[in-house]
Amino acid sequence: MAYNVISLKDMYEAIGEEKTKEILNGFECPLNKDVEYFIKEKAIQFLKMGISKTFLVSSTYKSQNVIVGYFALTNKITKIKKVH
Repeated sequence: MAYNVISLKDMYEAIGEEKTKEILNGFECPLNKDVEYFIKEKAIQFLKMGISKTFLVSSTYKSQNVIVGYFALTNKITKIKKVH
């Protein structure tokens, strides 16, 4: 089985917000509704705010291209105190 990874930003810029939302709304994760909620409700918002970069993983299932997963990367500043 082959997998493809596409940047949500690239998709958003290529097909616009409404079509991107339509595609994301097709994603289901019955074992973890928080995972589903993020991709449907927060991923585009976080993209616009520069909080995270989301990447979609897709594959072919029954001759259809479907999202099978995703991952998001975010920057977080970590301060390390110098110990004397």
